[in-house]
Amino acid sequence: SNYTDVPADAWYADAVAYVSEAGLFKGTGGGRFTPDGTMTRSMFTTVLHRYAGTPAPNTSATFSDVPAGQWYTDGVRWAAGKNIVNGTGGGRFTPDGVITLEQMATILYRYTGGKATGAVPTAYGPVSSWAVDGMRWAEANGLLANIGGTLTAQGAATRAQVAGMMKNLKTFLDS
Repeated sequence: SNYTDVPADAWYADAVAYVSEAGLFKGTGGGRFTPDGTMTRSMFTTVLHRYAGTPAPNTSATFSDVPAGQWYTDGVRWAAGKNIVNGTGGGRFTPDGVITLEQMATILYRYTGGKATGAVPTAYGPVSSWAVDGMRWAEANGLLANIGGTLTAQGAATRAQVAGMMKNLKTFLDS
C-alpha cells in the first residue's frame, strides 16, 4: 500500500488499493488512509458519483442543506435526480451525517436497480424498515462479504468498510 496505516495483510488492503487506483476516494493526508475513520453521507454520495463517471445532474432540485457550489453538490443532485438518495426527511440531506451500513446498502441497491431476495440479514443487528430491501439485496449479492470490523446496520461505516463495499460493488457489477 502507498499508505503508512494500511498494512499489506489487512483485510481491507485490496479494497483500499482498488478505491485509490480507481480515483474513488483518496487518503486523508500525510500518507494516511485512516481506515477506521468514518465517512459522511456527502462523501459516500461523491464516491458513488465518481464510480458512475461523474455524470451531470439532471436536476437542479436539491435539499435545503445542500447549497450550490459545494464539492458534493453535483454528486448529491445527480443521486437525487436518479432517486438513488431521498434525504433524511424535512427536505434535508444531512451531508455531514455519518453514512451507515444500511444507508449504503439502500443507496447501492437503488443505484443498481437490484431485486431484493432472501432473508433480512440478522448478523448486523436491527435494520430500519426502509432499509430492509437494500440489506436483503446486499447480503444476497455479496456486497457485505469480506468486510471486517464491527459492522452494524445502523452504525457508522468506516472508510475501510466503504472501500470494501465499493470493491464488492465492482465485483458484483462485473460478474
